[in-house]
Amino acid sequence: MSKFFDETIKARTSAVPTDSVKLPGVQELLDVPTAPVPPSSDLGGSRLEQCRKVRIPTSNLLHVQFKGSDSVEPAEESYRALRTRLLRLRATQGLRSVMVTSATQGEGKTLTALNLALSCAQLHDMRVLLIDGDIRSRGLTQSLGLPSSPGLADVLSGQCTAAKAIVVTDMPNLYVASCGSPSMPPAELFASRRWQDFIGWCNESFKVILVDAPPVLNLADADLMAAACDGVLMVVRARYAQRAVLRRSAGQIDPKKLLGVVYNAVESGANRYHYQPYDVSPKGK
Repeated sequence: MSKFFDETIKARTSAVPTDSVKLPGVQELLDVPTAPVPPSSDLGGSRLEQCRKVRIPTSNLLHVQFKGSDSVEPAEESYRALRTRLLRLRATQGLRSVMVTSATQGEGKTLTALNLALSCAQLHDMRVLLIDGDIRSRGLTQSLGLPSSPGLADVLSGQCTAAKAIVVTDMPNLYVASCGSPSMPPAELFASRRWQDFIGWCNESFKVILVDAPPVLNLADADLMAAACDGVLMVVRARYAQRAVLRRSAGQIDPKKLLGVVYNAVESGANRYHYQPYDVSPKGK
């Protein structure tokens, strides 16, 4: 009988628009070639000369994640498709900074942000910044073996400049900012003007900024972080995310900024990733 009360989202069709599960304000995104980006002044080159340099195990990360599986190529193609949609928005709407979050922990937001950053950085002249904004869990910082400080929290508390918190990796075009060492609660850090100033500085220095943010539910961090970003991607894990929980978490995000959903772990063993814009507001709204 328990199967009749299973509310997890099991298939990609479970996460797309239905009469009872909708996300207002999310536009339909088509898989079309990336439009050219008009030339603009690039301040990043000189600004980033003082960045520290680190070697991180990024080159084969996706292959390590899918070790022993035949799903490496489908996963890579899925990230390329997501990259295409992201860069189309960048070209048509000027979108640069994107927050990657989820309703709860364990849905794959950190790996999604990292692999998407790697995919974007593979393009010529596409300077990408990946930020560990989940100061509580420090998942991205730990995954890449980065020193915690100086990092984001140090910038937000006024302990260091933006350039000193950013490191250039051994992968061309990819830069990373670790979580830093917080001197106050994360919510207070992101409520300060320094967070908006930092994102503004990054927008002038990078072409794509991806922020690995904490889960939405029960934390004020994500809402404060989203206010300074151009858009938000929600990661949803198959057979894990509860429909009601997803609806509540999506309701906490500005519908104008909610770009859509990256549907993660479609098959057993986290074999594939899909992207789908959709709505989860109550029926009738």
